[in-house]
Amino acid sequence: MNKNFLYSKPSIIGVLDSNNDEFNDIASWLFDDSPELMRKKFREDSLDELVTEIIDIFRGGNPNFQELAGLFGMVKIEEGQQVGVKIWKVRNIERPAGDLNEIEMHIDDQSLIINKLYLYIDESFDLQKIKQKLKFARESYQDISGGLIFSEKGFSIIIIKEPEVHFVKEVTG
Repeated sequence: MNKNFLYSKPSIIGVLDSNNDEFNDIASWLFDDSPELMRKKFREDSLDELVTEIIDIFRGGNPNFQELAGLFGMVKIEEGQQVGVKIWKVRNIERPAGDLNEIEMHIDDQSLIINKLYLYIDESFDLQKIKQKLKFARESYQDISGGLIFSEKGFSIIIIKEPEVHFVKEVTG
């Protein structure tokens, strides 16, 4: 599968960029279904397989945060700002397993590179599955309370267990 589309330069709203011609080839749009295959993989793989895929993507280079967010389906994105950091929160992730609640990307304001990727997983998911997968692949990680951190080459992937959110109907009377 061709992952080159993930490493395209992010587009900035209101700025036209004619230097990014490699992805304007109509034939690649018609014959390369890699983006759709990756979306399917992100939707259907087990969470431990998804984590190792994301690590592989980051090892291949700095992924375009817009393309990476799009792999999780037709998502809702909330954008925030801290000093020097753009924060994208990705919600309504299309995963039938319901094991991934939210994704948060911390993006350098100048370089538009993802420095930290937070994966908020369902509280009921067994982190041992991810740990076993990472050990099998000889990946190193650090245990933290309720999660784990994988760090390498200036980026971090932080996996945090998040309590399930229950909506309670308010009764007035």
